[in-house]
Amino acid sequence: MGEIRHLWLLPVVTTIWCLIGIVVPYAVGAADGNIQPILPFIRTPIETYNTLSDGGAYPPEKNIFSLFQNISAVLIALSAYVKHLQFVTYYECRRLDTFWKPLSILTMVFGFLAATGLCVVGNFSEMDELAMHNYAALVTFFSSILYLCFTAGLSFLRPLLCSPPVAFLRVALAIVAAVSLAFHECTLQFSIFVPAGTNETENSSGPGYVPEWLTPDSPFYVNHLVATGTEWLLAFSIFTYFITFVEEFRKAIWKWIFFLSEPPFPCLRSISTLIERPLPFVGNRLRRAGSYESIFERPRRSYGTI
Repeated sequence: MGEIRHLWLLPVVTTIWCLIGIVVPYAVGAADGNIQPILPFIRTPIETYNTLSDGGAYPPEKNIFSLFQNISAVLIALSAYVKHLQFVTYYECRRLDTFWKPLSILTMVFGFLAATGLCVVGNFSEMDELAMHNYAALVTFFSSILYLCFTAGLSFLRPLLCSPPVAFLRVALAIVAAVSLAFHECTLQFSIFVPAGTNETENSSGPGYVPEWLTPDSPFYVNHLVATGTEWLLAFSIFTYFITFVEEFRKAIWKWIFFLSEPPFPCLRSISTLIERPLPFVGNRLRRAGSYESIFERPRRSYGTI
């Protein structure tokens, strides 16, 4: 039987790595003069405002951005899977109803979609494939919002797996992320902060992506300032959300339980389960799916009412 302890390090590493993954390419781009050092106020010829992605538009920061986002996608998907595994293991022995199980699976799927979209965003830069980049960014943002909302809602399922302050913190981060996304999309699609009558003519005479830096006297400056700020706030709220898993993951150990005899299907060589600690021994439960043994132990603490 193999096991992994200190699972609480996974959300910590995920949050730190994801934040570094958007800050470092941005810093490299600013140092090289590809983007402005405070915020990348860039307006493209096709009237699309790209903010975080400007840190991954030009080499060498484009390559750094891609590398970071690929690893970030793996960490996010792994965090979503472990969260689902712990959630199901915790409640399957504590509740008679099962409506929460498909919700947890759906939540995990949203997490996987967000991770996949993030990977595509990192590998298809706005300089090379702008349409693919923007579609993947939409999938990433909307899937992330749904993941945050569902996990925040499931945090109030009784008996509580996390403490009430953590549950309410998740609700707050989900609201901030949703509001940020709404403002970001409104500024992009409707230019709500651009003065009426402004001529939005194209300013590029050739093919490709030819950005123009905006100045404070530009009529598009305020609109882009809001779009940029809300997208950065959106990214920070999404990435910092994962660190709220620390409290729950500190109470868990991930164990692999190997088959004691040949399993019914050759591909099923082992199973995994997430159990809780500390570990007053309760007993063994023999499950018939081939021949293997799964040990369930009582959790250290269960939060009651809010």
